Amino acid sequence: MQLSSIRSFNAASPAPPASKPEVAQEAEFSYNSQDRLVMDPGTTVLKGVEAGPRTERFAMKGTSLQPNADGDYVFEAKDPRSTSAVAFSAAQKTLETFESAFGGKVDWAFRRPQMGVYPDHQDRPMLNAYYSRNDGSVNFFHDTDRVTGTLIQSGSSGEVVSHEVGHAILDGLRPGYLAAWNSDTGGFHESFADSMAILMGTQDEAVVAKVVDQNGGDLSKPSILSGVAEELGRGINNASGTNRTGGDYLRQAVNNFKWADPRTLPERGGPDRLGHEAHDFSRLWTGAFYEVLTQINQEKMDSGVPPQEAIKQTGQEGIKMLANLVREAPKGQFTYRQMAEAFVKSDEKHNAGQQAGRIREVFTNREILSPNLYANAEDAVPASENFRMVQTTLRGSGFGQFEGAVVKTPVDEAFPLGKDVETEKRTRDDIKRLIDAGRILMTNPGQRVETKDLFDAQGRPYVGVVTWENGQMNIERVPIIS
Repeated sequence: MQLSSIRSFNAASPAPPASKPEVAQEAEFSYNSQDRLVMDPGTTVLKGVEAGPRTERFAMKGTSLQPNADGDYVFEAKDPRSTSAVAFSAAQKTLETFESAFGGKVDWAFRRPQMGVYPDHQDRPMLNAYYSRNDGSVNFFHDTDRVTGTLIQSGSSGEVVSHEVGHAILDGLRPGYLAAWNSDTGGFHESFADSMAILMGTQDEAVVAKVVDQNGGDLSKPSILSGVAEELGRGINNASGTNRTGGDYLRQAVNNFKWADPRTLPERGGPDRLGHEAHDFSRLWTGAFYEVLTQINQEKMDSGVPPQEAIKQTGQEGIKMLANLVREAPKGQFTYRQMAEAFVKSDEKHNAGQQAGRIREVFTNREILSPNLYANAEDAVPASENFRMVQTTLRGSGFGQFEGAVVKTPVDEAFPLGKDVETEKRTRDDIKRLIDAGRILMTNPGQRVETKDLFDAQGRPYVGVVTWENGQMNIERVPIIS
């Protein structure tokens, strides 16, 4: 079982230099920042493309996509090749957009220059997509909508692709998060990915035009921008026979969620109730971040900026806010409150505090922050350069076959969750909830575990997996996130 990257990966190390394409050129691709339920794909131009296709940072896997007669990768929406072109172009554009705001290159956590893009795994029908650190890839799938009979391909949705590449970006910058166990860290990872998907839509003129038609540019009202992954969400609802998500979307950024201790929540909530599962709990942070964007956008429109231009400018500001936040974010496991403190600090430090008051107000109203916390950046503690691992042994009732397993939790000294004994207790509580929810995969000593084994019967990646070392049972985070 090759999961050692979780145990040993700590401080970022330089990635090997990327090889330059032998024949690189500019090429036009089919592109859709939304999905086919919302709109047909348009096109975008990518630079540095060579046969495969591949660029310096991405390589098509699982299929070889040949250019059309014009030397481009533009295909009709119903052409199977369109999914491959959209998956590849959305991945490249998402990384380029973030790196432009970040002001530098993001090295992948798997330390290879190119990430694999699998546009459609033909052997495994499921309504899902995921990023895998060990495989160095983003992976997309297909299935048939149980009600409409239409083929759903997650790789044809730019929102889904941007979400998975968002996971990869955050993993490259904060690899410790994929060793953490609590709902807050996992929820932020999901929220960061959803936020990247939403923000990419703000830079798409066709999407913004539709949003203005829907709500006049008032982002406080639901729209195709705030609803993430409409086609996939509808397919999941139709497959379950219930309105699990609250509408034709996977998650909705316009919400009124307020802080609740995830230890008091069920695994899954519902459209109007939080759960402690990472995707579920992410909606609180996404709702708060989107509310900040909503206020910025309204302020621009009130000052006379036309709605479409206001949304575009707001999106650009939002991308910079995310990039600045990561610079100041904890390296190890954290609470939403600690990340919100870092959010305020990041704006004070990198944006002259222009949005710090707004961030503080929104996150306080959501009960994530306490009133008057960190009134200015000088009071905030800087993030440490690294994180350390706190070891916990599972002892006591309720662990069953996992009794005696060793679990390690990443801790940033600047963002402590209490003394080590308190961290150990929190970890035991987190692991117990995951065990109760069936999210830890048991294995036997010497058992060979492949990537396909790390998914449950519903196609969801397990959160943790048992590994063995000299007869000692360990539980490690699965380096796959959907």
